[in-house]
Amino acid sequence: MSSFLNPYIQESIALSSKFNNDYILTIQYSLDGLCFIIFDIENQKFVSLKHYKTEKNIPLDILLSELQDNEGWKINDFYKVYFIIDNQYNTFIPSQLYQNNLKERYLDLLNIPHDDLIETDDISYFNIRNVYPIFKDIESSISSFNDTIKIRHSSTILVESLIKEFKNRTPEARAFVNVKNNYYELTIINNCDLIFHNYFYFNTKEDFLYFILFTFEQLHLDNEIVPLYFMGFIEEKSTIVELCSRFIRNIRFYNRNNDYEYITELDSVPYYYYYTLYNSVSCE
Repeated sequence: MSSFLNPYIQESIALSSKFNNDYILTIQYSLDGLCFIIFDIENQKFVSLKHYKTEKNIPLDILLSELQDNEGWKINDFYKVYFIIDNQYNTFIPSQLYQNNLKERYLDLLNIPHDDLIETDDISYFNIRNVYPIFKDIESSISSFNDTIKIRHSSTILVESLIKEFKNRTPEARAFVNVKNNYYELTIINNCDLIFHNYFYFNTKEDFLYFILFTFEQLHLDNEIVPLYFMGFIEEKSTIVELCSRFIRNIRFYNRNNDYEYITELDSVPYYYYYTLYNSVSCE
């Protein structure tokens, strides 16, 4: 096993040799590691999921090289490859106000660090553009692969997935908290409207709850009515969830999307851990 990559979820089956026609690979990259999922197109089935934690700040090109060596396949072998940048460096701009020559200024105004390359994702459901930097290590690492690889920001996948799921349901505000390592992403939607999206760092469970309640108060949301959906790396019986449930009546966790199939090995992995990763397949 590599000294750089340490898998702590390792669910996989042998893949056929017909990569170019059969499979979609999604890699989600954050500062503390990367995870990937493989989707069987013909059978509409998730056939592999792994999550690697990095022991230290290893360059992405080394991580990707180690990943391919460990798994026995090459990124260029797949029919499609999605590369998801998972960090808090992005901002949403209404499409009618967005100007391409102002991308750098949007990030500068919010003190978001960036290199020369700034990318945008079009989220047509909300009529907004997601603006985010692609740092040089990512740019140089990805450029070595063929044109089938598509880069997107994790927040794009998240909000697109949420609007697809809830656009035809009863009109009401819904809140979603996506828990990361030491921060979380809070998103609030009302059917086809994106009401709020931001990131909050926390050290204690009280910090965690405070930012949610403060946001609810500022947006005039009733914590006795508005449901709060948890996703990301948090246990259902954690002290954070227990505290939140004292102040927010309607706490929920995500179940699987039954439009797809899953190998039995994935039954032991909570779906909501990897909500963004799973939904990358349906967000073109």
